Amino acid sequence: MDHLLDRSPLKTKTNERLRRGFLEQHRQGRLLHFLIDPEIPPTNNAAERALRSVVMARKVSQCSKNLLGATTYTRIKSVVETARLRGEDPVAVLMALRR
Repeated sequence: MDHLLDRSPLKTKTNERLRRGFLEQHRQGRLLHFLIDPEIPPTNNAAERALRSVVMARKVSQCSKNLLGATTYTRIKSVVETARLRGEDPVAVLMALRR
């Protein structure tokens, strides 16, 4: 991996930026960390799926037509998804936060 990433700059700006990003992650030990720790997924597919409902809601609702609505929605959605991932009742968590 060192040999592939630590080389002379690539021809296009986009490819060079990507190479430098990979090199930085590799130097910090994060590029292939999922191979060592089986708890770390190799892709961000779960995060992408979690965001899908947020994008759909934004398209069909009026909640993100202004900054206050968008901020409120993202905060509530973050709490709900975190509660679900922890196996907690999202409504109970929201009510506890409200108190």
